[in-house]
Amino acid sequence: MHAISEQNLFIFLLQIVLLLLAARGAGELFRKLKQPALVGEILVGIIFGPTILGRFLPGFDAFLFPANAVQHTMLETMSWLGVLFLLLVTGFDVEISAIWKQRRSSLTIGFVGVLLPMIMGAGLAFFLPEHYLVDPDRRLVFILFMGTAIAISAIPIIAKVLHDLDILKSDIGLTIISAFTVNDILGWVAFTIVLGLATRQRMDWFSSLRIFGGTAVFIAFSLTVGRRLVNGAVKWMNRSRLPKPGSVLTFIVVLGAACGALTQLIGIHAAFGFLIAGVMAGGSPAISQRSRQTISQMVYAVFVPLFFVSIGLRVDFFANFDLLLALAVTGVAIGGKFVGAWLGARMSAIGGRDAVALGIAHTPGGAMEILIGVLALEFGLINLVVFEAIVVAAIVSSILVGPLLTLALQLRRAFNARKYLLSDAVVFSLAGNTPLEAIGELCGSVSDNAGMPGAAQACAAVSLREGVMSTGVEHGIAIPHGRIEGLSQPVFTFGRSRNGIEWNTPDGLPVKLVFLILTPEPDADDTQVKILAAIARVISDNKLRRHMLASKNREELLDFFSTALRADWMSRAAKKSAK
Repeated sequence: MHAISEQNLFIFLLQIVLLLLAARGAGELFRKLKQPALVGEILVGIIFGPTILGRFLPGFDAFLFPANAVQHTMLETMSWLGVLFLLLVTGFDVEISAIWKQRRSSLTIGFVGVLLPMIMGAGLAFFLPEHYLVDPDRRLVFILFMGTAIAISAIPIIAKVLHDLDILKSDIGLTIISAFTVNDILGWVAFTIVLGLATRQRMDWFSSLRIFGGTAVFIAFSLTVGRRLVNGAVKWMNRSRLPKPGSVLTFIVVLGAACGALTQLIGIHAAFGFLIAGVMAGGSPAISQRSRQTISQMVYAVFVPLFFVSIGLRVDFFANFDLLLALAVTGVAIGGKFVGAWLGARMSAIGGRDAVALGIAHTPGGAMEILIGVLALEFGLINLVVFEAIVVAAIVSSILVGPLLTLALQLRRAFNARKYLLSDAVVFSLAGNTPLEAIGELCGSVSDNAGMPGAAQACAAVSLREGVMSTGVEHGIAIPHGRIEGLSQPVFTFGRSRNGIEWNTPDGLPVKLVFLILTPEPDADDTQVKILAAIARVISDNKLRRHMLASKNREELLDFFSTALRADWMSRAAKKSAK
């Protein structure tokens, strides 16, 4: 057993200082360029790794990354923590209730969106020459792995893109996230079973049954009884005198470790246990959005950058890069996921433009595809050449999804949201102290106008949607919405709350401006998304929000907002004309 010396500790801390500062700096730079931070973080690893530093400054490379088992283990442990915690916080975005509410579209898009690229990825692997395989005698395991790796998508990437496009809280945003949830669960179940089979030299029926049966029981228990137990435990902690949010954060980490240990015991990788633990924690209403944000920020600020840096540290990209293979894997991964999700959307009777958007949204492999590649490399399922091709596919797909989805949503004429604003229903001072009370007030105000649905009908539709996923966003804004059968035309209105309403927003701020959107069912022209995006663009202006909150009367409040809406429409119309 090797003890950790003072020199080991010094080198380890020096590695953390240099790598974390460089990774965070590069990540922020790429964010400003509207690209995923992981691209900058992997680039830092390539610069500090054998590709650049080891090739051009071997002396400094030997000092900073000595060929010492203890030193290597210390940094590798940090990388593994990044892997496990990344999956834990990824589980926070999984909305089981959203899947159930939209089960037809979620299950169809999720299942077809996994199956088709899995078949295409397996087909690619089947025809690859033997020199791409670690062990030609285990081609079946390699085929199953490649199919799974190509099929998996990245919830964190698409959630960020949808947030940036102001459609995360819309119905199409909810459909995308719901289908992604199904995709993630199916993809990770498939991968962990493949990994379990691959890490056993000899498999018998009993071992196979234990892996499959244990996995099924674990998932079923966790997503039903487990979620209720977690919610009950957190409720008890919230009522107790335990320090908050520290006690809740500790509980979530312990939950992840316990689930990871259990899945490892079953015969599938601990990473899957952390993912399911995140799903259980994410589905607990007792855990505030602020607590989730706290642990997510810690993970993405420290552990995740070090994990992505470690990818570049372990591989010489110049020595192992195969352009033809990288192009083939990238093309199959992007094309397979696009066609699969698009076909699933069309099978769910989703319109053509939305189906295209859904297909594009499913293309990024991102962190999840890279993570699967890292685990496969660690366990000897793939070699460095295949691993680099998977990394390239994940990076390229993550870079392309934002611009392509933006283009898909913009292929329509400039939208004038102002004509749908129901001015007579604007409420200058909301009296409600809860989201449902505020929604009820606005629905009642809308119902007072001719041709509008009754307050009870509108309130029921909006409350049902609110129960699936909170519509509270940052900066004290909430945008509740609902679809109503028989509604003649889309309408929206808004109200102001002087004291603010607790709405479980991501930034923890009370909501003071509430925008209500009502659209027909079905909404063939996707007007809801257009109205929501217009509101989000306009209200993102700090100056406008200050003016609206400081308004002296209803007329002034309405004038500030409608003027801003008109200016936004004219600006976008002018840009369309220029094109």
